[in-house]
Amino acid sequence: MAASAALRRSLAPAPALLLRRQILVRLLSTQTKPHPQPATTTSPAELARIKSTIRSAATAPDDLAANFLQALPHPAFLGDRPIFSLAVTRLASAGRRDLVASLLSTSLTALPAPHPSEDFLLRLIGLYAQAGMPDHSLSTFRLVKPPTDRALSALLAAYHDAGQHDRVVKAFPELSAELSIKPGLVSHNVLLKSMVVMGHVAPARAVFDAMPDRAGVQPDIVSCNEVLRGYLKVGDFASFDQLLKDVTGGKRRLKPNVTTYNIRMAALGAKGKSFEAEELLNAMAANGVPPNRDSFNTVIWGMCKQGEAGAAVALLKRMPEVPRPNGGKGVSPNFDTYKMLLEVLVEKRMFASALEVCKECLANKWTPPFQAVKGLIVGLVKRRKVKHAKEIGMVMKKVAKGDAKEEWEKVEAAAFQLALAENKAQAA
Repeated sequence: MAASAALRRSLAPAPALLLRRQILVRLLSTQTKPHPQPATTTSPAELARIKSTIRSAATAPDDLAANFLQALPHPAFLGDRPIFSLAVTRLASAGRRDLVASLLSTSLTALPAPHPSEDFLLRLIGLYAQAGMPDHSLSTFRLVKPPTDRALSALLAAYHDAGQHDRVVKAFPELSAELSIKPGLVSHNVLLKSMVVMGHVAPARAVFDAMPDRAGVQPDIVSCNEVLRGYLKVGDFASFDQLLKDVTGGKRRLKPNVTTYNIRMAALGAKGKSFEAEELLNAMAANGVPPNRDSFNTVIWGMCKQGEAGAAVALLKRMPEVPRPNGGKGVSPNFDTYKMLLEVLVEKRMFASALEVCKECLANKWTPPFQAVKGLIVGLVKRRKVKHAKEIGMVMKKVAKGDAKEEWEKVEAAAFQLALAENKAQAA
């Protein structure tokens, strides 16, 4: 008995360790007290049931939190990143950031001794950012001992994702100096991204140019893309072209990636050169960079901007045949693709193509823009395509909710009255 007691004492955490873990919880939690954790071990079957409950949209926030804490001591649950992310998203969407703080702070005490790893703390920094709680991300960042550039980049990303770009610009030098952290490539790239969002393009270019000598960090294509995006944003195409020439043909010799191509095609579209953008799109795969959905949407946007509705539709039809890196083929349109096309097709009075695009959009369970479909219905009725107009109207009423249903009934009535009046006028 004495030997057993001595063994338990030897395995028990030291008082200093227990104090530190208590401080961690107090530091990160809010005034809301977490649900008590059960002392029993969760079985695999029970763990599976709990995960299913957390995934269910019908689970109330308090019940979700209770289930989360019940499963928390289980190692398989602690390592399940998707379930943590889903729980945080659900609670944040419900406005229960108090529960987010309670669950994540309590998760620290569920970790095996002696202390939470850097990787786990970085996970928490990201999860707090996901919940829109950057101050908690900062508190978690300060628990990383010793402070590292990985932790700094995670914190800067948390600020950026929260839209606190000025905080990124301020924290980058201040925390680096305070904690003797040497910022690396990822931290610099987050800084560049935030500076560009703020419109500080010239200072971002200065940071980019100074990275090798001042920070000992070589910019990569991501760094370049951020500055290119800044030049695109302010319409400085001369600087855009020069930087692209410098990084792809100079000493750096950075290989463009799909984002680089997308930004280049966006620049061409902004200058009214959508067909040159299409040529670049066609050249991507040959250069070892398969286009993605954003690539097609970028060129389609440029064509729609120029009023080239027919060319945009033709490009849409090419998307299913695009070769993919894994040997498959096909790039799927998204809602933005259909929205751009439908609006320009209705504007150009190309109602047959607009009808086809509208049907595809509805088949994917996306509700197309109200004004565009309204224009489509009016256009179809005027062209005596009443059957097609009624079909679209019926589907729109089914997918519409609340007051929108009444609005669609008004649209249909107005469209048919207008068409009737015009037909009478033509007959007269």
